[in-house]
Amino acid sequence: MRITSFGGAIALVLIAGCADEPALEPPLQRLDLRQAMSEAAADLVGVAVSPDGERFVLDRELGLYQVTGTAAVAIVPMSALPDPGTPIELPFTDLVSISPGVFALTAIGDGFLLDISAMTLTQRFCYEPGGLPEEMDQHTDAIAYDPELDRLYAQPLTFDGENVFRLSQLASYDRATGASIEWHDVGDTVAATGMAVIPSVGLVLGQGSRLARFDPATRALVELADLRRFGVRSIDGLAVDRAASTLLVVDDTTDELIEIELARITGQ
Repeated sequence: MRITSFGGAIALVLIAGCADEPALEPPLQRLDLRQAMSEAAADLVGVAVSPDGERFVLDRELGLYQVTGTAAVAIVPMSALPDPGTPIELPFTDLVSISPGVFALTAIGDGFLLDISAMTLTQRFCYEPGGLPEEMDQHTDAIAYDPELDRLYAQPLTFDGENVFRLSQLASYDRATGASIEWHDVGDTVAATGMAVIPSVGLVLGQGSRLARFDPATRALVELADLRRFGVRSIDGLAVDRAASTLLVVDDTTDELIEIELARITGQ
């Protein structure tokens, strides 16, 4: 809005297309997940694509759903979640597909593997490093998997006993053993709410509407793209469909699943 004066009178002039608002481009697909799940109170926290192309979303309260076309069907409701034999500090915050029917999920402090064929849930890795003071805790809102390296990634945020933010890090783990491989401190403004490994690009973190690539050589985050141009406002889950060469994004603002061609993001 611009305020202009004409001979003492005040006129309000609305200017369309502000400089900081990109022109919208249509994504490949946009799905209202609340409608697809028939759940008006959906609280989506992640999306996953299995190697065989099946698509899933995770709801914080309702559990795991499979998305087919314009419908989403409950596969593992939270009430039917298998007992891992160890305490889980809820909520679950994100998921990624490891293999058909097998997912890695993050809760507070721990990562778990869910096998929906065997209906088992096992603790696989801990992203609270040894020596963390007892009054502190960590959580991550993002997990990713690199099938070439067979490696899991999380982006732990550390909070003190009064829930005050202290540290932001990026960590990797061996998928088979859960052993910690690398820990990197990242900027204190980094709090990823989605992560994915994009072929030929590498590990990508999503926060707000922006994507940033992690550069392992410099250990820095390099801006990759702003998804606002596709109408994305708040990333709350990322997954790559390698067969379709697309990126799937859960938008927390609209509870939509948005699919975008990778080439339109990476330029490759």
